[in-house]
This record gives sequence, C-alpha cells and structure tokens, in this order.
Amino acid sequence: YKRGAFTGAVEDRVGLFQQADGGTLFLDEIGETSPAFQVKLLRVLQEGEFRPLGGNRSVQVDVRVIAATNRDLEADVRSGRFREDLYYRLATIALHVPPLRARPMDLPLLAQGLLARCTQSLGKTLSGFAPETMAALGDYAWPGNVRELQNEILRMAALADGEHLTPDLLS
Repeated sequence: YKRGAFTGAVEDRVGLFQQADGGTLFLDEIGETSPAFQVKLLRVLQEGEFRPLGGNRSVQVDVRVIAATNRDLEADVRSGRFREDLYYRLATIALHVPPLRARPMDLPLLAQGLLARCTQSLGKTLSGFAPETMAALGDYAWPGNVRELQNEILRMAALADGEHLTPDLLS
C-alpha cells in the first residue's frame, strides 16, 4: 500500500508479490481464499501487474507461483467455490502428495529431519528415536498429517531428558 491509503498507513509498504519479483512465491492453503482475493490473484497472475492500495500506477512483477492446498480444488470448481479460470492458471503442473498415513515408508526420514530441526531450535542434543518409539509412530494414522507429526516430535523433544526419544514421551 501507499502512504496515506488508509488511517495508519504512515509509509509505503511493499507487498509479497513485489518482494518476490524475479523469484518464487509460495501460497499455502490457496483453497481457503475468498472470492474477492481469487479475482485479485487471477489478475496479477494473468497481467503480471497489480496496483498497490492507494496507488495510481500499476507495478509490473515477474513471479513464479507455487500454491498448495488440502482441498479438492476440482470439486470446488464444480461447486462454484473456487474460480475455474484461476484453477487452470495455477494448475500448470499439479502434484498430488498423499497423506502421511498412505506413505508410512516416509515416516522415519521425515521424523529424523523434523527431530534435527527441533533439536536445533531447542538447543538440545538428541540422537534419535528408540525403536519402540518409531514403531509407535508408524502405527498411528496421523490425521493431522506432517504438521501433527512435527508438533508431536517437538513436544517429545522438549520433554526429553535422555539421548533418545522414548515411548513414554508420546502424547
């Protein structure tokens, strides 16, 4: 937005598309956007430009967009909840990533990577998971997917006082 565009706009503010100019912008949960936002997003994707709030000139941008959602956008297009033209603009290359429960072979690698992040952010030294803990993680369906796994590992790492994450730390 531009300075003076609304009460409290005391300086110009650069938006995400302008910051990402020449690069990539990741839009998470695109399926949750409002119809009004979908119109604005479609325009910037089609025209490669936008007009900042309070501005009188359009700003040109060259941005690659990667969008993610857990919704069935094709069904949302059929029901009228998501714009068809925006769907086809975004769906140039569509990747379907099955939920974690459908790919249990990924769990150990994901868990180790998430643990490495957690130990770094917590400033702890943990060497891994006890075999029984990994077995218990593999037996769970993970309805919250990788985010739930991430939170569980963070919780376990925060509570751990040994070298390994043991089953007693599981929620």
